[in-house]
Amino acid sequence: MAESSDTSYQNKIDDALAVLGHISDRVSIAATIGLGFGATYGVYKGLPIPKMSISAGMSCALISTACFTMERLAHGVINQASKVTTNDAAFSDDVDSQPHDNKILKLNGPNNTHVCGSHALGGFLGGGVVGFLFQGRPFAGALVFTPLMLGIGQIEVSLKNYRAQRTQELLERTYQKSD
Repeated sequence: MAESSDTSYQNKIDDALAVLGHISDRVSIAATIGLGFGATYGVYKGLPIPKMSISAGMSCALISTACFTMERLAHGVINQASKVTTNDAAFSDDVDSQPHDNKILKLNGPNNTHVCGSHALGGFLGGGVVGFLFQGRPFAGALVFTPLMLGIGQIEVSLKNYRAQRTQELLERTYQKSD
């Protein structure tokens, strides 16, 4: 009995660390892009490059943290609602008991609607927070960051589809060689 509660607790910690890893990957990319844009802006305007670079990098990191944290929260809510309403076996936690196609779906995550929906909601909520903090206008921030987050969601969907297609090709090659 104690082992199952320890395992459950460990799974929750692993899930939380996976979410933090997901957010930190994207924040790191945004901060790096901000550093580059800040340096470019500093060169263009003749301003101190390190100051502009660090300022833009930190702003991009703060903005992406707000948007991607809200996206992860929305992702969790949408997935839980989907599990409850559809009772779909593809979202079951027991991957080994599922047919081959559902294992691929489980490994690749939820469908494209969930990804785009969570990014749209994350852009709206995170953009609202950013708009309020930076300019005192939450709807302006939401209007700016919702399309950006939808674009990022579309990129994630296309990468996820490519990864699933490539995994399927590799599995088919492996099964053909073993036969």
